[in-house]
Amino acid sequence: MASHNSDLDKRMSIVALTWPLFVEIMLRTALNTSDVFMLSGYSDKAVSAVGVISQLSFFLIIISTMVSSGTGILIAQYNGSGRAQDSAHVAIASLIMSVMVGAFLSVFSVVAAYQFLPFYGLETQVEQYAQEYLVISGAMTFNITIGIVLTTILRSHGFSRSPMVINLISGVINITGNYIALYQPFGIPVFGVAGVAVATVTSQVIGTLLLWVKIRKTTIELPFGEWRIIPSTIYKRIVRIGVMNAGEALSYNVAQIVIIYFVVQMGTASLAAYTYAQNIARLSFAFALAVGQGSQIQTGYFIGRGWIDSILKRVQRYFVVGFIVSTSVTVLIYLLRDSIIPLFTKEPEIAALTASLIAGSILLESGRVFNLIFISALKAAGDIKFPVQMGILSMWGLGVCLSYLFGVHWGYGALGAWLAIAMDEWFRGIVMAYRWRSKKWTRYQLT
Repeated sequence: MASHNSDLDKRMSIVALTWPLFVEIMLRTALNTSDVFMLSGYSDKAVSAVGVISQLSFFLIIISTMVSSGTGILIAQYNGSGRAQDSAHVAIASLIMSVMVGAFLSVFSVVAAYQFLPFYGLETQVEQYAQEYLVISGAMTFNITIGIVLTTILRSHGFSRSPMVINLISGVINITGNYIALYQPFGIPVFGVAGVAVATVTSQVIGTLLLWVKIRKTTIELPFGEWRIIPSTIYKRIVRIGVMNAGEALSYNVAQIVIIYFVVQMGTASLAAYTYAQNIARLSFAFALAVGQGSQIQTGYFIGRGWIDSILKRVQRYFVVGFIVSTSVTVLIYLLRDSIIPLFTKEPEIAALTASLIAGSILLESGRVFNLIFISALKAAGDIKFPVQMGILSMWGLGVCLSYLFGVHWGYGALGAWLAIAMDEWFRGIVMAYRWRSKKWTRYQLT
């Protein structure tokens, strides 16, 4: 047991947790950007369609993480406190729940493609592209839900490198599929948006299968024969934590969907620029996101071990590093904007709008770091309700309301909406930093 704890302690170091997460996030970012980059050569309207669908897809992923977020926090704390059986039962319960939730989301996605998309008021061609993509990718949402839980189980036991490698394999498959769908190798017909969706789904299914194979080869115990004796309290804890935990992300995404609706009213050029800027901006916060996810796992484990003061100081140091890196990368992207933007679009109006949004990202991304790191740590400590409540207040009170005022009412367009989001990130972030320093989260330990 001592040897097992020693190995687990090593796997729970911030470097061991974060670097694979960072590489994986960069791979995923490159994958998402490659979709947009390849589609931009096909049609700007196709890019606009994917911009709308990405918000809806993210909404589905958030619901999927309702299961996995509770799973990750509980496994980390149970492993830290040496409760191996409880940890195993959480993993099995979460997999059972992921199948049920995923099946529901798959049906919902197909219905949404025909019933909800028309409410956006998109151009006919843009709506057709969006519908094609959502029907194909949405029908396989259950696979994403299962894959997210498998990834969470691996990471919570300190196996961060495996999801990274599997994500790389999936990425190569996806890009190859995109190339086949759009660039007519060997005289193959152009399959367009539908082909890109099929390539994405195929890569995701292969990734989920590889995750399952990897788990079976590790020391992680999954005694499925005990599924009947798993206490109902395990399921209740996963749901309780997951619902609260997903609440903050869900509120953020719904707010973003509303903001995207405002941007749609500004025209297809604004929507395309907004989509390009969002994809470029992902490079800025990739490192801070990795540190936030790594510190969440480490925080849960350290709290299970009783190392409160140690994790208090560590998370604050992680924030400083994340802030410096994220801000520096954003400034660098802005300085290189004239080289980066032409890779996505040659339209002067769209390019100019994208450049102004990248300038606004310097403010937005530096504020986002607070939330990526401090909220992750607070959730791992069990202090979940406060970030959700504050998030809803700030995202809607500042983000959505000011996006309408700045972007639509006062006519500042997409840049006005962008700066409103930045104000939300900074306000919420400063509040979360103060909450962490106050140590009020110590009263919410879940174990």
